Amino acid sequence: MTPQVLATAKVHWLAPDQGGRAPPSGPVYAATGRLVERKDEHFSVVLRFPPQKTSQMHSLSGTQQSLDEAELGFLAPELLEKRLAPGMKLLLYEGPRIVAECEIQSVTDSTLLESVGEL
Repeated sequence: MTPQVLATAKVHWLAPDQGGRAPPSGPVYAATGRLVERKDEHFSVVLRFPPQKTSQMHSLSGTQQSLDEAELGFLAPELLEKRLAPGMKLLLYEGPRIVAECEIQSVTDSTLLESVGEL
């Protein structure tokens, strides 16, 4: 099963010395996530990276952090599809530790159309 893409996002991977991980080397990565402002609500996130995926290293406060762009989907999209908007932030977890932060860049047209239909 391939989750429907609901958005595109910039993914900021925390460096291993910050409790994070090296960026995944495969085209798909799945993890547990939550909206930054909602500590009580977790969901399954699936990131799909473009075939020519390249990680760019950026220095933030003297530590290395990796930045990727990815398509964003969810195993239960109905939980979030009408709530997503550009600028929203998600935290990605591996077990109890935060490994990345995603910032939504754009939302798919189908998601926007469903949201407009609900107004």
